[in-house]
Amino acid sequence: MSRKDGKQMALRALVLALESNPALVPADGRIAFLRAQPHPNFLGWGARLVCQQDFKPVATELEAAGFQLPDAPEGKFSLVLLLPDRQKLQTLADLACGMDLLEDGGTLVVSLHNDWGARRFENLLAELAGEVGSISKGHCRVFWASKTQSVDQELLTEWRSHGETRQIVEGRFWSRPGLFSWDEVDGGSQLLAEHLPDGIHGAVADFGCGWGFLSDFLLRKYPAIRSLHAFEADRAALECAKMNLSAAPAGGKVHYHWDDVRAGIGALKFDFVIMNAPFHEGRRADPTMGLRFIEVAAGCLRPGGELWLVANRQLPYEKHLQAAFGESAIVIQTDTFKVICGVRPARNPDRTHMRENYNQT
Repeated sequence: MSRKDGKQMALRALVLALESNPALVPADGRIAFLRAQPHPNFLGWGARLVCQQDFKPVATELEAAGFQLPDAPEGKFSLVLLLPDRQKLQTLADLACGMDLLEDGGTLVVSLHNDWGARRFENLLAELAGEVGSISKGHCRVFWASKTQSVDQELLTEWRSHGETRQIVEGRFWSRPGLFSWDEVDGGSQLLAEHLPDGIHGAVADFGCGWGFLSDFLLRKYPAIRSLHAFEADRAALECAKMNLSAAPAGGKVHYHWDDVRAGIGALKFDFVIMNAPFHEGRRADPTMGLRFIEVAAGCLRPGGELWLVANRQLPYEKHLQAAFGESAIVIQTDTFKVICGVRPARNPDRTHMRENYNQT
């Protein structure tokens, strides 16, 4: 089951739970929706509702549907809705955040797929807040608790701390739970860093920069880099990247983009693109994500530009690089990963042919 599927099932369960338990929704008062997903039922709340979403593709959907989307909800709310992700520490931090946003007597309502630990988190919420109500809908559980004097403040403080950034990799970097490879350097990124060529220079892009390991490596090793553009769809990861790159050489040359690379990057042009492209939605592989990253890279590189990427060994990207670049090659391959380069992007690569090749692989 993909992350998107799990979220959509939890969203449907949340909508059904609110419809069958109308007392959960106050007649007036403000409503916050954490890790929000768009649904037409919520548009009727109008200005009462504010949404929070750090994942750019979903944030774009919410804005297009007309929802308010500040950088972070401020003030107190009568009702807080939460659709957690599946990382435990992050979910505990989200529960604490939801409780912090509530006014006294307000209600936190959580919806989570059963496979993502719904029963466990329902029990944990009961430890925090006391009495919990719940229903089961469509392979999900929706559970809720009110903010009362019985909330365990010591436990709340502990959970709140799980959402804080902390130093990792012997204190070299900052990260936080919930990010990709949040507490260690990803093996693919490490392999790519070890096999990047000499002479990287000019305008460089890091597609899917995460918390900034590869961007930091580039700035420290290649003084001829004129500018580095860090692209990341997860705003929390990008904030960590800003912290990490502020100490790197030439930090003033870095430009940060909270963007979904798959949607395109406009008219920017680069001499080199480096990437450890995502290929998962949750635990289900979706290699077309990386294919789209390759397409965008080919389109934004200058003549003679180079793409350097790392991918899981089984992903069939070679044909796509052959279609999009004048030259391409596997630089190194291990039991798990492979580093591939593409040089001299084609002026008009046949995207349809690339996708047909993928479907036949």
